[in-house]
Formats: sequence, C-alpha cells, structure tokens
Amino acid sequence: MKKAAALAVIALPLIAYTGGAWYLGQRIQNSHDSQAKQVEGIPNVKLLKRDYQRGLFSSTETVTIELMGDTARALQAAGEEETMEPIRLTVRTDIRHGPWLGGAEFDAGVAQSELVLEGEALEMVRKVFGDRKPLNLRTVYHFAGGGRSELSSPAFVFDVPAEDDDAMRVSWDGITARVNFEEGMARYTMRGNAPKLEVTDAKGTHIVLSGLGLTGEQTRLFDDDPLLYSGLQRFTIDAITVDDRSGALPKIALGKLVYEADVPRDGDFIDLIARIGAEKVNVAGTAYGPAHYDVSMRHLHARTASRLYRSFMTMSADPTLITNPQAMQAQMGQLMGPAIELLGHAPVVAIDRLSVNTPQGPASMNVKVSLPAITPDELANPLGLIGKVDASGAVSLPEALVRSMMVERNKAGLLAVVGDDADPDELAAMADAQFEQTLQPLTGQGYVTRADGQLSAKIAFSKGQLTVNGLPFNPAAMAQPAPSALAE
Repeated sequence: MKKAAALAVIALPLIAYTGGAWYLGQRIQNSHDSQAKQVEGIPNVKLLKRDYQRGLFSSTETVTIELMGDTARALQAAGEEETMEPIRLTVRTDIRHGPWLGGAEFDAGVAQSELVLEGEALEMVRKVFGDRKPLNLRTVYHFAGGGRSELSSPAFVFDVPAEDDDAMRVSWDGITARVNFEEGMARYTMRGNAPKLEVTDAKGTHIVLSGLGLTGEQTRLFDDDPLLYSGLQRFTIDAITVDDRSGALPKIALGKLVYEADVPRDGDFIDLIARIGAEKVNVAGTAYGPAHYDVSMRHLHARTASRLYRSFMTMSADPTLITNPQAMQAQMGQLMGPAIELLGHAPVVAIDRLSVNTPQGPASMNVKVSLPAITPDELANPLGLIGKVDASGAVSLPEALVRSMMVERNKAGLLAVVGDDADPDELAAMADAQFEQTLQPLTGQGYVTRADGQLSAKIAFSKGQLTVNGLPFNPAAMAQPAPSALAE
C-alpha cells in the first residue's frame, strides 16, 4: 500500500506535466494554424507548403512561402526582357512545449526559427555572413496567450564584386528587434535598432547611416482584415552623412530624422497621418534645418477604408492586369464605389505643416480642405460642389527670398523689352522697384503682412467666398505694372 502511494506521488506530477505539455503544444499549433490562414489572405504572398509535426513535448514546423510569384511569372510570360524572379523563403521552427522552457524560464512554449537556404541563395549568404546564421528569431509563448519575439541579425562587412571603379564595400553593424504580441497578432508593440550602415566605393563616395531605430504600437482594426491596423509607427535615424570625394555629389549631413505613420481611431472613423522631419539639414555647407513635412487624411470611415484598401491590394496582386491596360482601367473603375462612399463621410485632407529653414529665414505653409458629405449624384456636377468646400491655409516666406526670386524674374522680363545692352545696375534697380510696386498695394490693402523680414498671408475659401487675411480678395490687386519706365 505504501509502495503504491509512493508511486502515485511520483506519477501524478509526471502525468500532470505530460498533460500540460500536450495541452500547451495544441494551443501553440492552433496559433500557428491561425497565422497560416492570415498569410493565405495577403496579396502577393502564397503559402506553397506547410508541414507541422507535433509531438508530446516538442513540435517542428516547416513553411515555404512565395513572394511576388504570380506577378513575376506574368511579366515573364509577357516577354519582358528584365523581370524579377519569384522570391521563395523556407522557414523551419523548432518548438519546445512548456511549462518548463529550460533554466529558470517557465511559460507556454518557446520556438527557435531559422531560414532554410539552398543552392545560390546559400552561397550568397555565406559570402556575406560566413558560417553564421543570417537571422535568429526566438519566440516565447505566454500562458495567457500571445507572446514575445526577439530577432537579431549579425554584423558583416561585404565587398560587392564589380568591374572597373564600381567596387563597393558595405559595412553593417547588425540589427536587433523585439515584438510583444497578443493572440493572433490582434495587437502588438515593437522596438528595434541598428547601430550603423556604412557604404564606400572606389570613387571615394562615403555614406553613413547611424543610430537607426524603429518603434510601434498597433491594434488590428477588424478581425477579417489582417493587414489594417491603427496606432503609431516611428522610424528614426540619428545621422546621415554623404561625402563624395569625386565631387559628383554635394556634401550632405542630416541629423535627427524622424518618420511617423499614425492611424488613430475614433469610433467608426480613423485618421491617416504621416510626419517627416529632420532637425539638421546641411547641403554643401548651407543649413536648411529644421525641416518638416506633415500630411493627413482625417475622418475616414474605417470599414469603408478597409474595403478600399483590400480592393486595391487585390488588384495590385492580380497578374492578369499587369500586361492588360484595358483590364487595369476597368478594375480601377471598381475602386470608385468605396472611394465615393469615403467622400460621403466628409473627410478632411491637409498639409498640416511644410517648413524649412533657408539662408534668408524660415519658410512655412499649411493647407486644409474639408469636403462635404458628397453623394454620387453631386459628383456628376463638380462645379456645384465648389460652394460646399471649406479650405484654409497660411504661408510665410522670408522677404529676402521672395525678393531675390521676383527680381530675377523681373530682370528677365525687362531684358526682353530693352535688350542685352541695358546697364546691369540700372536693370537690377528697376527690377527691385518693380517688385516694390507689386508688393506695396498688397501690403497696403492688407492682403500680405510684412513684418520681421517675413511676408505672410492667411487664405480661406468658404461658402464660395475667397478671403485673404480675413478680407474679400480682389484679383486686381495682383496686377503687376508694365515695365515701361525703363524702356523710356
């Protein structure tokens, strides 16, 4: 009796652990099955083969996918001289079922993934990485669902073979990234960085990108659309330098570059916002930074945007359309349905900020256009929509920059009247006076604000009325005096 009890004490934990490992292995397989179904729905991605071998304590999955395969074959069939080849990738994943993952780590499971390379692809990778693996991906699955993936690729120095003076050396300091994800990638956060990329060639060109970073937080908008997410993605580069000793390119130095793609959601609507900026922009010794370019499309109906996006992606992946312009045009017409439906929800399109620093001073502008809820019948008469559109904008430019550009333009006009024998100083003085004659009526009537070396104006269009700085705009104020004075 005591012996049986002792055996039970020993056996029960083993049975429990074995059952737990089997259950967790089933959960991981279900997660991989779900991911495979999502891949099948992505345009230009084809799941060629998938083999999942599940054991009690471990499993192995081998997946082969093809990228741009139908497109490449369509171009080849059309007789295109230079066509791309289909890209095929095979990934092998070795999975260990939890709850014990080794050492002091306990969780639902852990997976180690690697590329399976053969033939020319393997030889090329070996030339770059040697015997090291080009990619290392480790994924831990959590008890509560979801998990985290850690990716890394090693540093390398590779000399690109070339003839004559086209030889090139690429130095890469490697990359690391981490993704935390919920079940089915319904939501994820990511963070990655790469210290440096350096390219040199035999002609003396030296390009360096340093401090590359990527962060993001995304949430899938709809369960039936695996590609459309809301949230923010941010890509940064600490510095880019271009030094061409041959003199073919100017010396360039950029610093603190940022690209952001933001898709915030508000109920049934989303905004699409892109921001590009650089704190330092130096070209050939001249500083133009900070520089910013921000654009947006706001108040887009999310479900309609999803339909339009899916239709476009499906169309772009259809190989029969690539070599058939008529079919492509007909397919484009099918996008009009969801596009017109988007216009029915009163979207707002804007250049939120376009700014750059010039040697003469800062230059900036912004524009916003608010569209009314447009019906298909109203689109048949576009002129009738003009009175419904609301638009506004502002522009500010250095007076010295505007003056120099307009004076050069005026000089060209004056030369056409008086000929090349005109005295250069007199010509410049008259061109400058002509600029003042044009500017003074605009500033006097309030259409242009002249202050602190800047020329600025605020423009609005509402209910069919155009105003500048809050004043009804009179086009006659833009009339430029004829260059008759110099001719005398």
